[in-house]
Amino acid sequence: MGQTGTLDKAATAAGRLILEAIGEERPARSLSRLSDSPRAVRLLRELFIVAVRRSFVGRDPRDITRYVRDLLEYQSLPAEGELAREAEAMIRAAIGEPELTHGVPELRRFELICHVVGDLARPPGVPEAELIALVDQAEKRVARFDRPRNRVVGRRAM
Repeated sequence: MGQTGTLDKAATAAGRLILEAIGEERPARSLSRLSDSPRAVRLLRELFIVAVRRSFVGRDPRDITRYVRDLLEYQSLPAEGELAREAEAMIRAAIGEPELTHGVPELRRFELICHVVGDLARPPGVPEAELIALVDQAEKRVARFDRPRNRVVGRRAM
């Protein structure tokens, strides 16, 4: 991945950190190291939603189950049991069933987000421009959801 050209295309410092982490050999591990940056974690959560929706909206729910099994096996993690149920719940929550994640500990959520984003955001053969577009879309979601609610843009205080 051409890191030099990619990193300067992210709108925020958090976006640049995420692009750099995804470009590493082990993206899930690199993404997990961003846990000390609240802005990067917020952006990573939105990137998770963007990547999951791009990959799973309109598909058979069994595709999620197969994907989770394959991902966990690839990561040398237990492909059945509690971890698999939690991973599937996280993905299904991102496409419209948020109640499924009740009871999933915050640390586990972050771990699963790192694994899924590391896998979905940069599949083999996908152009670098698509990754940049995903991060850009996530940055726009963060900006939209983090706006002050009591401020009217364009009006002056008298």
